[in-house]
Amino acid sequence: MVRVLVVDDEPDYPRLLSIILSKEGFEVATATDASEALEVGSRFDPEVLIVDWMLNGTEDGLWIAEALRQKYPLLQTILITGYPSTELEARVERLPAMRFLAKPFTPADLIGLVREASDGF
Repeated sequence: MVRVLVVDDEPDYPRLLSIILSKEGFEVATATDASEALEVGSRFDPEVLIVDWMLNGTEDGLWIAEALRQKYPLLQTILITGYPSTELEARVERLPAMRFLAKPFTPADLIGLVREASDGF
């Protein structure tokens, strides 16, 4: 079973994504900020990270992805954002094992990207 860590500072959002992904057979853990993401991630050993780009606090989703990739070099990341831009999308495309998903998105969009990211696990 592929382990997915969902990080978003809107409390209902991680729970909703967890329900969607769990129904598809993924094992899901959630966090609502950078410190919780690192704590949960260190125990959960995620294979896929779904993280919001803009979070409350000083660290953003890209920072969380890089911090977790230091421990899990094969970690696949899906960066989600309600503020898409061509500059951000280009930045994500240059990073290893990163995918970009603009909000709002459908459950099918999310599931498809998670399946793509987890292919091989």
